[in-house]
Amino acid sequence: MLQTLTTQTEPEVMHTLEDRALTVWQERYPDRWLLVEVTSEEDGAPLTGRLLAVASTDMALVPLWQAHTRQGKIMALLYGCSTEAGPTVVA
Repeated sequence: MLQTLTTQTEPEVMHTLEDRALTVWQERYPDRWLLVEVTSEEDGAPLTGRLLAVASTDMALVPLWQAHTRQGKIMALLYGCSTEAGPTVVA
């Protein structure tokens, strides 16, 4: 069976100067992939960062992620909060 890849959409480049908690960025951009420059971390876990770009697919952000990591920046690739309904639990 032949499998084809979907066309990647261009990322929306943001380059915000705001330093926010990663959860705040995820809430602001639901159902989108986020590329964030990490500005603080605790025990190796990223806590805050500046939003660089958003896209509908993670692969659309890979070239930007690679370019920034080559500059020595710590990056995080995150998915925003999902708005899809989860499973229903019946007791």
